[in-house]
Amino acid sequence: MIDSIIGIEGYSTRTPGIPGKIKYDPESFIVNEIPVEIPENTHGKYTILKVRLRNWDTNKFLMRLADQLHISNKRITYAGTKDKIGITTQYFCINLPESMEIGNLNIGDAEIISTFRTGKMIKLGDLLGNEFIIDIQSDDDNTVRIGDTIDEIFKNLGFPNFYGYQRFGSIRANTHKIGKLLIQNKYEEAVKMYIYDPEFDREDYRKTFGETGDARKAMKEFPEYLTFERSLLGYIIRENTYKDAFSVFPRYLSMFFIHAYQSYIFNRILSERMKLTGSMYKVLGGDILYPVDRYFNPDRNQMIRASSYNIEKLNRLSMENRIRPAIPLIGYDTELSSGLEGDIEKKIMEDEEINKKDFNLSSDRRMGSSGDYRIISVLPVDFKIIGKNKIKFSLGKGVYATSLLREFIKGNLN
Repeated sequence: MIDSIIGIEGYSTRTPGIPGKIKYDPESFIVNEIPVEIPENTHGKYTILKVRLRNWDTNKFLMRLADQLHISNKRITYAGTKDKIGITTQYFCINLPESMEIGNLNIGDAEIISTFRTGKMIKLGDLLGNEFIIDIQSDDDNTVRIGDTIDEIFKNLGFPNFYGYQRFGSIRANTHKIGKLLIQNKYEEAVKMYIYDPEFDREDYRKTFGETGDARKAMKEFPEYLTFERSLLGYIIRENTYKDAFSVFPRYLSMFFIHAYQSYIFNRILSERMKLTGSMYKVLGGDILYPVDRYFNPDRNQMIRASSYNIEKLNRLSMENRIRPAIPLIGYDTELSSGLEGDIEKKIMEDEEINKKDFNLSSDRRMGSSGDYRIISVLPVDFKIIGKNKIKFSLGKGVYATSLLREFIKGNLN
């Protein structure tokens, strides 16, 4: 089961699972961004584009949009990334002169909802959260079970804020494994796993490269559309080394592997904490905590340490959903927790045979990660059952809908 591959164990609810799956087609998985306030300014430097996309990966749409407008893709930003499968409503920010009009874009499966000018540039993370409308594929009417599970989630004051399946690769759940190899400076193994992972890949041309390492032969056999694989092969042919091969990727893609490994470690730490405490909100001595808003977005400017002097008050605030414990995303500058939580973090790091300095990636500084923190649990906002096996809810930014959905289905979502 994929959960164990990506470090997830256990559930926060004890209700029986729904006999169903998530149907990943556009109409069954709808995501609408909830933006921060964007002030309109007719003479502003930027054009905001609100667009509805069908089965578009965010970065690929950005590239297509830049081509259509005949501008550099660096002049386009967005608030949040979305996966390819589904219908998504997103906001893009384009640095365009006032004299330049968007006009009628001719991009398939993309509908412009509105445009306006603003003086404020949208950056990644500039959103409150996302609204989801999801159909659970099942022959049975599971209204009662869905209701029982969501009631228990609210009684428990949250569900675990695991990183979802999408974080680790939608087809091959191995990005975290590649990330670990990179921080261990195992470049050849990392490249070979990206090109051929026997756990997921069945194509003969991948298998041949995995067995022989013959990059020139592989370049002749790999299809043209596998641009990233071919760029790695081209680097190996030119440089005759695997070291720094991932430098041919855009930085966001190179960092994807490092972030995936940090996410895997987070999932393992949270799974262990759940096993030991059984709580979604309890504050432990030595915990790191953050105040949270209605959508459970943490206030990064107010890190709090739990101690014997404040733990009673912090537990009360956590029960009121005003604050939440957080777990580190391990990086070279991460401050670890102390107490029981700190012991869990050290145990998982020892088990993984890593330390904080490994994330410095001295061989390729642009892939180094200083680390971050992520709260342990969240609650959905405005949860509603709107039809037979159809639900609607909102989650804070960076929270995965699949982490909530697995509480209902308690099995493979696909």
